[in-house]
Amino acid sequence: MSLISKDFRHKPQQSQPHSHIRLRWALLAIACAGIGAVIASTNSETDSNDPIASDSLPSFKAVTKSSEQLARESFTLSLPELQARQEILDDANDLMPKQWREFKVKSGDNLARLFKRAKIKPQQLDEMMKLGEDVKTLTRIFPKDIIRVLSDDEGTLQALRYDIDHQSYLMVEREHGTLVATTYNHQIETRQASASGIIDSSLFLAAQDAGISQNIIMELANVFGWDIDFALDIRKDDTFTVLYEQLFRNGEKISDGDILAAEFINNGKTYRAVRYTNPQTNVTEYFTPDGKSMRKAFLRSPVNFARISSRFTTSRYHPVLHKVRSHKGVDYAAKRGTPIYAAGDGKVIFKGKKGGYGKVMILQHGSKYTTLYAHLKTYNRKLRKGSKVKQGQTIAYVGSSGLATGPHLHYEFRVNGTHRNPLTVKLPESKPVPKRYMADFDLTTTPVFAQLDLLARSQQVAFADIETNN
Repeated sequence: MSLISKDFRHKPQQSQPHSHIRLRWALLAIACAGIGAVIASTNSETDSNDPIASDSLPSFKAVTKSSEQLARESFTLSLPELQARQEILDDANDLMPKQWREFKVKSGDNLARLFKRAKIKPQQLDEMMKLGEDVKTLTRIFPKDIIRVLSDDEGTLQALRYDIDHQSYLMVEREHGTLVATTYNHQIETRQASASGIIDSSLFLAAQDAGISQNIIMELANVFGWDIDFALDIRKDDTFTVLYEQLFRNGEKISDGDILAAEFINNGKTYRAVRYTNPQTNVTEYFTPDGKSMRKAFLRSPVNFARISSRFTTSRYHPVLHKVRSHKGVDYAAKRGTPIYAAGDGKVIFKGKKGGYGKVMILQHGSKYTTLYAHLKTYNRKLRKGSKVKQGQTIAYVGSSGLATGPHLHYEFRVNGTHRNPLTVKLPESKPVPKRYMADFDLTTTPVFAQLDLLARSQQVAFADIETNN
């Protein structure tokens, strides 16, 4: 009996652990199923009710990206187009409506006035001007500049767009509640253009007939200005050919670029120039086909396209003093206020009044040369005695101070203190292309000169046909 009872008690003790294990696994399976159902139900509710659930995050990012992209494209769209897109974005995302406004800077305007007209809170301007170097350009806005701003009804600035120049623009955007300022570069496309002309009465009119802008013709005069006096040397039937760059943004021409090569035939003599950058110094200059610099130490004329009213002579009747005396310079008649350029690199050694000369500026060029500019109206206010100047820099403006019957520049050129005729004095030359770069110069410029040759020949044929028909 006791044995039977012992066996009976022993079997249940052996089978109990296995039953407990099976029970635990069953409960665990039920629990997992329940948790899974809860998670599935929760996800389903989230998908249907939560606007920023995982499945909707890509569209949220896409909307954010669209807003930023729209802000950066704000100047490529007309204002109505821009505002229409902004309304679509705000409505699609259930955001407070915002409005783009465009302002043209007026004389005397500043950002504070612009923000007041745009009904943007003054503290928004304070916040923006603390963004660093990028926004400092907004302290130098000019009349006729265009500024676009995006703000909401509460006067909070959301974005601002300002074209700094043709090459770059400033973008201020509110990101995650904070204004961020960045300067971007426009995508500029460079195209080549060419033109030719024949002078009948003036270079400006010939350039206009050839479809060349004033900027290019002025640059052409600068390129050849060391060899040709455009106030004295221009002749009827002189011809020119120019190969130059044009800059485009979004398919629209925004400006002319640099002259690549040019030819000017003056009084039967041919002058040619090509643009070349020194590989070592990265300095760009214009050179003759054999590598000599077009840039001389001095400009032949310190004013552009003025008329010579009096030449260098030892006996000239003075129109004010009414007596014969020497005239140791050249007078260039020009409109009052015409810019006067430094004939060469140097420094200011005199600025002030000097008897019959009226207002005068004298420049020292090294130890050997000095140039004098007289009868001035005003000076470049930044220049003082001792100031350094660069060739071609505006130093003063044409006037009629002193003993003068009308506005003109009296210009003198002195070598070791001796007056020399500015129109005929031999001008020292700048350095040519270094010998070690002549191979690179030839390789770079030969195709450009070949293109110039083709243009020049086409010009000659066209002009010959015109003469034949006439």
